[in-house]
Amino acid sequence: MRYLTISLVALSLISFATPIVASAQTCPPGQVPTNVVSSTDYTCTATTGQNTSGTQTTGTNTSGVTLMNPLQGGTSLESFLNTILSFVIRIGAIVVVLMLVYVGYLFVVAQGSDSKLTDARKALLWTIIGALILLGAQAISLGIQSTVQALSVGG
Repeated sequence: MRYLTISLVALSLISFATPIVASAQTCPPGQVPTNVVSSTDYTCTATTGQNTSGTQTTGTNTSGVTLMNPLQGGTSLESFLNTILSFVIRIGAIVVVLMLVYVGYLFVVAQGSDSKLTDARKALLWTIIGALILLGAQAISLGIQSTVQALSVGG
């Protein structure tokens, strides 16, 4: 049964990672995406540059593939960490829901057996503790952000 849970978690992680991996943009060789609005809305322009002698040279993008930043707006450390935290919380919420379904299954399979009911209760307890840690991480993050902002305004 543990293999089923691990498989479900891995499947959900892969399904959320696919859009991030598939965000590469393709242009013809020798061109790069410009005026990027989204992963599907962009224009391609030729890459040209100047060497030290002042003559025009062609760019070195021979593969025709340019990777975009999947974090969209990770321009500062704070926004980068917030994006990572929101991703972890999104994945963690899915894991918590899957674990609650699994715990319900454990209660049904127990059929009154004291040892199996004890195991199901322990699994429920640890699932709830994991959910509270997930919420606590968000609360701690917001607390740290407001403290840093208060210190930077006061200083």
